[in-house]
Amino acid sequence: MRYAVVSRGLTIDQLRAEVKKVGAKDIREAKLLGELFCDLDQDQATVLAKVPGLVVKPVKVFQPDQQTLVEAPGVEKLWDVFTLLRSLFTPPLTGTGLTVAVLDSGVRTAHESLKEKVVYEENFTGSPSADDILGHGTQVAFVVAGGLHGAKTAGVAPGAALFNIKVIDDNGFGTEEDIVMGVDRVCELAVQARTQGLYATDPLYPNVINLSLGATDDGDPDNPLRVACRLASIDYGLDVVASAGNDGPKMTTIKVPATDPEVIAVGAIQTYDALEIWEKSSRGPTEEGETKPDFVLWGTDIEAASHLRDDGYVVKSGTSFSAPMLAGLTGLLWETGRRAYGEGWLFRWTAAREFAPYFCVKPADAPLKKGNTYGYGLPAMGTMLGQIAAVASPEQEVMEVVAGMLMMVAMTGMITGVIE
Repeated sequence: MRYAVVSRGLTIDQLRAEVKKVGAKDIREAKLLGELFCDLDQDQATVLAKVPGLVVKPVKVFQPDQQTLVEAPGVEKLWDVFTLLRSLFTPPLTGTGLTVAVLDSGVRTAHESLKEKVVYEENFTGSPSADDILGHGTQVAFVVAGGLHGAKTAGVAPGAALFNIKVIDDNGFGTEEDIVMGVDRVCELAVQARTQGLYATDPLYPNVINLSLGATDDGDPDNPLRVACRLASIDYGLDVVASAGNDGPKMTTIKVPATDPEVIAVGAIQTYDALEIWEKSSRGPTEEGETKPDFVLWGTDIEAASHLRDDGYVVKSGTSFSAPMLAGLTGLLWETGRRAYGEGWLFRWTAAREFAPYFCVKPADAPLKKGNTYGYGLPAMGTMLGQIAAVASPEQEVMEVVAGMLMMVAMTGMITGVIE
């Protein structure tokens, strides 16, 4: 049976020595994260679990929330909102400088809206290539950084770069091992970029990990994927953004790894109603009592690139898409700050959460503090960008722009387009 062995203070060399003592086979190491994976029988696992400084866990299977992604009756014009948002600045924002590692089912890199956006790819699954046979990864990548689609620009940050890290196989399953190895590789690439003296805005310098996938909350802080995500955030400076899950409206349905306090968990609100929670969006608290999600963004009737052909598009729903929307928004906020304060200015959602009550909105009847349905709420993007840039325009003008955005979102339900 396949097991994860997680260190509590031991080095990877010590970890390797301990598993070899019990006769472990097929050892695979996530060196930067202090974890390894190996084949053990039950007796070997029992002996190893008694070693101080080790945690031994059976490897679990993760899935993207594909089962709740449903075809919508018409194409929503949500991307017009982001076009408006980017156009508030001169030159328009694009999210350039941001690199998001999409850990998913692969990406159709030849798609017209994703050409030349994937700057690195690697396959950690047993599938033959990093191509997307399932479709989920291509859709997620499009939400982050989709480019030209007909006469318009779609996606949140069309200037962002992407890493295609395939951790979900062609059948829609990803082992905990494959996902952790993918996280470890992104951390390694971040270290390489710093060692080479690359700027944080270099396409080969990863800034955000997007995980639009999950498994049932086990309430275990030593869960191997949670440990990997925590270290990626704390030790390697990467924002880890994860979908909350599509198991609402029941409470305590947030998925791992979004359950971890260090991970940015994103729930979904209805695209046609800016502040109405999507019924299937997972709610907190977590099994450990953590209030989740952290934020909510639009997640229904989202137009995205199809994996079936280079000019194809589909319409989907799920927190799998609200998460990359937040990941892409990182690029717009970061670009705005760099323009105002210089290239050394950084933006991380992990740090921004401290001030979230001041820049998020939620329904009047929702708790003012962070709650288990809306989290802190919907980031008021126009206001955030205006405050970061310290624009000279009157506050009323900024508020009018935000109101206009919300009105556009409310109107999208009346606009119909062409879907595949």
